[in-house]
Amino acid sequence: MEHLFITDLDGTLLQSNGFLSMESEEVLNQLATTKHKIGFATARGLTSAQQVIQQIQWNFPVLLNNGAVIYDWQKEKILKINGIEQDVVQTIIALGREHGISPLIFTLNEHFEEGIYYQERPSKGLQYFMAMRPRDPRFIEVNHLHQVAETWDTQGLVVMFIDDYETLVPLKLYLQEHAGNQVKCLLLQDQYIPDQFVLEISSATATKEHGIAYLMQEYAMKPEQVHLFGDNLNDLGMLALPANTYAVSNAHPAILAQAQHVIPSNDQSGVAQTIQSIVTQEDKR
Repeated sequence: MEHLFITDLDGTLLQSNGFLSMESEEVLNQLATTKHKIGFATARGLTSAQQVIQQIQWNFPVLLNNGAVIYDWQKEKILKINGIEQDVVQTIIALGREHGISPLIFTLNEHFEEGIYYQERPSKGLQYFMAMRPRDPRFIEVNHLHQVAETWDTQGLVVMFIDDYETLVPLKLYLQEHAGNQVKCLLLQDQYIPDQFVLEISSATATKEHGIAYLMQEYAMKPEQVHLFGDNLNDLGMLALPANTYAVSNAHPAILAQAQHVIPSNDQSGVAQTIQSIVTQEDKR
């Protein structure tokens, strides 16, 4: 039987240092030469994902920006985009302005050129985020986000605020109440920035679970063929799909409770070890 493996990246497949282990690289590239399929579902955009997993020959479409983009890695082709409506982006910018903060806005144009727009004098959390990505050409500073967003010829994928928990909770609650049918809000502690939380806002249909369900239907994959791996709250919906589901042992408690199986941690190459075990058992049949 052909198997499909889809894994989250940060905190799941990648080690705590943000990179692949040699063991994971070897197992995944070997898998890519077989009948089995390997893909990933991440909050990262294409440029950011390429920096850490470019060396893997992904032979199944991948989900970027938490499912806002479905991308064929081998053909270098966009299969589907679920962006945020322009008026909703304006509402989010205005809401942030009321609370004295501005976001990063991740965009994608028709030439598949990524942009990350930000307003001058960004928050401490956004500064830290950008400092971790020095000389990244995607960053575009503007004087007033709301003015640029009115006229840009690009698609907003994700709006991201990085700040302390108390600042972000009112934004999340307001959006859930007033725009819950249009956007999905994820509030979680940042994995790399100390004492900061991330509020990620995307289209209500731009989720990992929507993207994977779409791909399962398109490729006629049965639940028993599909294996999903995650660690954080943005993986909850994905791990609720009819499939074989796995949480690395370092996962958020809610993920540990949701998944059918708990496997070794990301720093122990748990995803790669589990995939290798499944494939080895399959080969013995």
